Amino acid sequence: MHNGTENTALSLDMLIKNIKGKGYELVTVSELIYQEDYSIDSNGVQHKN
Repeated sequence: MHNGTENTALSLDMLIKNIKGKGYELVTVSELIYQEDYSIDSNGVQHKN
């Protein structure tokens, strides 16, 4: 999804409803990052310290 395209905002509500309807949960990227005892390298890969 790109925020600068004409129909993204119009499609977002439908997409969210369909994703949740299939049993998926939407989370932020920060919720996916391990917070303790991990570091992230320059390629964005998490490594256990």
